[in-house]
Amino acid sequence: MHNDSPRQAYGFLRQAVPLMQKLDIAPTPYNYGIWYEYVRKTSPRLNQLVDNTLARIGHLPSFISRELFHEFLLAEEARYGSEHKDTLEQLINTVASSSEQMKSSIQQLEQVVTKSRHVLKRADRQQHLDKVVNYLEKGTHKALQDADKFQTSLQLVQKEIQGLKSELEELRNNVELDPLTGLLNQKGLERYLYQWLPGSEDDLSILLIDIDYLKAVNKQYGRRAGTGLICYMANLIRNRKIDNSALARLEGGTFALLINEATLDYASEYAEILREQMSRQRLRNKRGSNIENISVSIGVATVIGQETAVNFIARANRCLENAKRQGRNRIATR
Repeated sequence: MHNDSPRQAYGFLRQAVPLMQKLDIAPTPYNYGIWYEYVRKTSPRLNQLVDNTLARIGHLPSFISRELFHEFLLAEEARYGSEHKDTLEQLINTVASSSEQMKSSIQQLEQVVTKSRHVLKRADRQQHLDKVVNYLEKGTHKALQDADKFQTSLQLVQKEIQGLKSELEELRNNVELDPLTGLLNQKGLERYLYQWLPGSEDDLSILLIDIDYLKAVNKQYGRRAGTGLICYMANLIRNRKIDNSALARLEGGTFALLINEATLDYASEYAEILREQMSRQRLRNKRGSNIENISVSIGVATVIGQETAVNFIARANRCLENAKRQGRNRIATR
């Protein structure tokens, strides 16, 4: 949401509404928001996705409009919590209602201008001219009032979203973080996966990293030692995590490192560096003895074509299983 002036909002809406009509776009709250942003041209990625969708299927389905609205206009703060979702839905409807009024006002103003032109062509007395001027003033005043109302609605949405942001941030942290390590959990990882997957071009990779023989460590040194090893490995990977990536603990001693814009060769080389560094680690437990022979197995996979998230993760799991079957302390790709 942007702080557009009433005049700017009026201008953008005058561009958006005819475009929606031309493409037979339904006048829904999400569509109004998307096409208002589209004509503003301040989000190149949004415009590119809209253009690509129109080129491929000839229209913009409502479910895509909804996703685009939450992705680009409300960003992440619209995705968490039914209570917040209901609040934002109400705000969206408020904007839509105001934009409908503004659209109607624009149409009425156009009719006023058209009628005024006809009257002016026949006007031969001052009273005719006065009547036209008065008529135009009323029509223009009504359009400006509705433009002001539309701007107020936009500002209301922006204010409410900012007010919810801190609460949503806390909520997101609570539901997306692993309490043991402070890393993302599976839900948090999925957020990045579904954010990056649509724009990937065979360059979204994932490393599934599993501590070898964790059950044996728990049995020999105690569960607290196993937990300590998990936390130690979490910090080790976190300290070596590269930019444009997301690190999560999935379960037990299994971690996932999702790397955006990373080819299979790059991800495999990085996985081998991690594996080699971890194999050199020695961890002293509270009993005073060292946990020897620490190692990890890593499955590496990179998105192929239009692969779904489910297939992508399943393929990475198969790679991890292959690494385990081949003797552990190694990486496997496919």
